[in-house]
Amino acid sequence: MKLLVKLVILLSFVPSGIAAKKNLELEALRIEFDNFITEDKYRPYAKVDKTAARTAIEALYNQRGKVKEHAVYLARNHLIKARMVAESEYLDAQLQQEDQRLNELNIETLKTEAAVARLEADRAQLQLSLRAEEIERERLEKQKALELANQIATEKEMTQAELTAAQEYAEAQKKVADLAKQEADLAFEEIDALRRQLESLAARETVDGLVMTLGDFVFDSASANIKQEAVDNFTKVLDFIDGYPDRNIRIEGHTDSSGSDAFNLSLSQQRADAVKSLLVDHGINSSRIEAIGMGESLPVANNNTEAGKAKNRRVDIIILNN
Repeated sequence: MKLLVKLVILLSFVPSGIAAKKNLELEALRIEFDNFITEDKYRPYAKVDKTAARTAIEALYNQRGKVKEHAVYLARNHLIKARMVAESEYLDAQLQQEDQRLNELNIETLKTEAAVARLEADRAQLQLSLRAEEIERERLEKQKALELANQIATEKEMTQAELTAAQEYAEAQKKVADLAKQEADLAFEEIDALRRQLESLAARETVDGLVMTLGDFVFDSASANIKQEAVDNFTKVLDFIDGYPDRNIRIEGHTDSSGSDAFNLSLSQQRADAVKSLLVDHGINSSRIEAIGMGESLPVANNNTEAGKAKNRRVDIIILNN
């Protein structure tokens, strides 16, 4: 209403034809501005530019004498700029929302992959269990065969040579069964190591960011040399990091409480540096990576047990929240 009153006063000082034209231009500009600032999608954005446009339009109504076309042009440019800035900020907000949804999807994908890997490890362990039972059954059958041979030798008065040959055969079969059992035991140990590796490569969310932990299988004992089997498994780590190309990375080395504080701090730093070097060798920009040795200062398990110490010997790769 105030703008309309000012418009009437303004029009009294100019010829009627020009006044009518300016009246229409100003009214159209005001309506366009009102529609813009009430549009929901642009409401939170371009507040400074909206204020500048409002000020320019109100100045036209406050201007005495003839309203210059250049002033109308400038006011319209303010409005156009405000709309462009609002559109840009609106699109930026939409992109941020899409990035957030993508990050959440990446996390869920990693969790699913870890669950599938654990199921595969469970299936492999079940197969080994069945194989171990079969081996034990064969060993018992061969043991029974040996006992039967001894019984037959007694009953039928087998010659010493026949008895010796039967005993040697039974003993040889027993050694084969024992060897197969040892191989099965070693396979069980390998499955347990594989399970620890797969579980350590599952990402988890923390206050600092997303964390992937490399367990004690990565390094030789009391050494910063990365085992070849750990290098072979590094594709999983690289895929994890590639999912967040714009985030920085912190690598934290940790040890158990065995050894002196100085030794553990030095060893943890060397291990963190070794993982950083491996990442750089695989194309990760070194400027994104910070490697820190934490020593034994941040245990995640009790150092009084071997299992707890194994969990504390680790390297954490943290995708930092920017």
